[in-house]
Amino acid sequence: MPSRADARRNRARVLAAARASFAAEGSMAPLGAIAERAGVGAGTVYRHFPSKEDLFEAVIADSVEGFVAEGRALAVAVDPGAAFFGFLERVVREASLNRALCEAFAREAPGRLPDAAVGARHEFGDVLSVLLRRSQEAGAVRADVEAADVQALVAGCAAMEQGRGPGSGLLTAVMCDGLRAEQAVTKFRNGMEEAGGGAAGPRDEIGRCEMCGGPLPGDHAGRAGRPARFCGAACRQKAHRRRTRASG
Repeated sequence: MPSRADARRNRARVLAAARASFAAEGSMAPLGAIAERAGVGAGTVYRHFPSKEDLFEAVIADSVEGFVAEGRALAVAVDPGAAFFGFLERVVREASLNRALCEAFAREAPGRLPDAAVGARHEFGDVLSVLLRRSQEAGAVRADVEAADVQALVAGCAAMEQGRGPGSGLLTAVMCDGLRAEQAVTKFRNGMEEAGGGAAGPRDEIGRCEMCGGPLPGDHAGRAGRPARFCGAACRQKAHRRRTRASG
């Protein structure tokens, strides 16, 4: 039987090998290749981690704990807004370069990491909530988003940045810009929200048919120069028949 010191060293070697393999290949990295990379047999891996999923989740928990430590340090930053956006950029960048992290965020989005990493998951959510609340109180982040919304955005953004290749950061900048406080919220007539500021008018900019909801043609002008109400003759006739039945 290996000594406790040998067991600890073997476990650390397995974790280091798994971290590199999962980062490059995601959860599809073969366990045999991880064992070979660590310089141990498959039996040694299984003694420490009963399944590849257990090993994967241990690697994810370790990475998330690093984010948590950084987030706690930023929770007392003088500029809460800069701390919040800097943290988001770091998490997205790290996840986009690491297939395991990107996969873990996407797998459980919104706002959840693998079940074996429950403690790290809750700590990550807690520290993100603190950073978000402080930045909202400072007027740097829009007030209508919650931590779960931000985590869903991070998951999606990391996946998209990974697809664009390393070093882009464009989508991360777009995400952060959308979270800034100057992005107001207005309402469409159907209740959907639209960013951009100002009160919603009585008719959306495109102009919609009162029967089918489709876009109105041309410059929206109808008969006698009045604003058009229907997209064409068919919808106009349907509306006429409906009015006739109602009056009868």
